[in-house]
Parts: sequence; structure tokens; C-alpha cells
Amino acid sequence: MNQQETTAIDQQEDLSAWQRAEFAIEHSNRVLLYGLPGTGKTYFGLTHGLTGKHSYRLACTEEMTEADLIGFWRREASGNLKWQEGVGIKAWREGARLVVDEVNRINGDVESKLMMLLDTEASASWQNPDTSEVVKPALGFSVVATMNGMPEDLAPAILDRMIVRCEVNDPNPKAIEALPQYLRGLATTFTNQEASHRYSLRSFVEFHRMFESSKNLRACAQVVFPEVSEAIVDALAISQAEAI
Repeated sequence: MNQQETTAIDQQEDLSAWQRAEFAIEHSNRVLLYGLPGTGKTYFGLTHGLTGKHSYRLACTEEMTEADLIGFWRREASGNLKWQEGVGIKAWREGARLVVDEVNRINGDVESKLMMLLDTEASASWQNPDTSEVVKPALGFSVVATMNGMPEDLAPAILDRMIVRCEVNDPNPKAIEALPQYLRGLATTFTNQEASHRYSLRSFVEFHRMFESSKNLRACAQVVFPEVSEAIVDALAISQAEAI
């Protein structure tokens, strides 16, 4: 690297948390997003930088089985059994993105299968029990894992495979933009990590759904945002008045 290139790098400004996440996903195929709940980590993982590729979501729970990740035998109308591939193998086969949501909630029975999917392309393989086909991750396969909390909560073997880790505690700007215009300012305020009464982006999605159905602003605010319902109603009333 020459002096000019070094100087150019030195002069670059520090990236914001979400800019770091964008850079990580664009240049690494194993990324962990962690931090406060409801900031848009899952939405970001499912949508950012796919350039035409598919994304699959694996929602981790303590009750999940390897069927969700790898697959299971399904009985067809004819009575025959056929293997139904899980989202992990589908993502492998297609070179798609697998978003492992709340990865810290994965149970021990499934953990070993996830480690297999996270292995390097050179060592990763799986044999279809129905056809005996050997499946390996196609070019472009990537994993974005999300969690609320800290990376140290993960099993060491999983953590070792998720080298690139980005902490994000503020709302994702693109997730804010996906909200209706009238909610974006409020969502920015009340999803901020410094807010005294903090709400997730999911709260604003649900508020909009309920308001579209009921047209009862005050009732929706009281149900979804009980601690700050008056502030929500007042802010939306002022916004409507200014729009007239």
C-alpha cells in the first residue's frame, strides 16, 4: 500500500453502527448482528445487498428441531414419503442468504446442524437421505445471525464461526423508511436507545395495522404505547394539522 492510499484511508470518517453492518454484509459471508431488540436487525439481514438473491429466515426457539433447518420426511397424497428440505439446505442449494433470527435461543439438538451449515465451503457437505445426493453450499451462500444481547451468550463453537460481529442499538434507517411517512419521526424518537420509554420498530408496524383497521387513533396509542400514548396522539395531531 502506497502513501497516498494510506492517507486516503486515514482521512475516512468513522462508520456509524449501521454503516459498519452494511460493510460487513457486503464483504463477509458470516455476520452476527447483536444489540437491543426491535432495531430492524432481522429486516436488514433479509433485505440488504441481496442483488436478486433469495433470503430465508430461521426463527430460533427452544422447541425447534433440525427439521426446521435441515428437513423432514413428508407423506404425499400418494402415501409415499418424500424428503422436504429445510431452509438451511435450501439456502445452501440456491446460494441464498440464511438469516438465523435470535441465534442465542437455538437448542443443543439443532446447534450441531447449524455448525455444519456455518462450516467453510471446503469442508461443508450434506447428503440427502432420499436421493443420496451430496449437497454443498453454492456460490454466494451467506449467513446473517441476529440476537438480542451480547455475543458471549452464544456457544463457543457458534461464536467461533461468526467472526464478523456488529453491535447495532439504534433503529435501522431503511426499516424506518419502510414505515408510513406519518410514523417515521415518532419511530426514530421512540426506538432510540436513549429514550426513557423505548419501543421496538415492530410496535410501530402493529400500530399502523391497527389504526388502518380501526381508525381510532387514541385507542391504538393506548394499547400499543401505554406509557406515552398522550405524547403519540399529540404528536400525530400536530403532524396532521401541519399537513393541512
